[in-house]
Amino acid sequence: MEDKSAPTPSKGSGPASTDDGLVVLSYILSGILFYGGLGWAGAHYLGHRWMLPAGLILGLLASVYLVVKRYGSPTR
Repeated sequence: MEDKSAPTPSKGSGPASTDDGLVVLSYILSGILFYGGLGWAGAHYLGHRWMLPAGLILGLLASVYLVVKRYGSPTR
């Protein structure tokens, strides 16, 4: 029989929970895929080869910006 009176740990109760890590990972991957896709489309249809690497870098930078904005700057 399971003890129902024992307190269960709340979701996200630690300084960095698993959910926060997955959110950060999804921000980074989605930024790279979205802006990389835009860069690929620009490179493919406009013929500018530099647009794909620029889109990938822009997506990474935008993702890191959103992560820092959401979770704050790193502590020293």
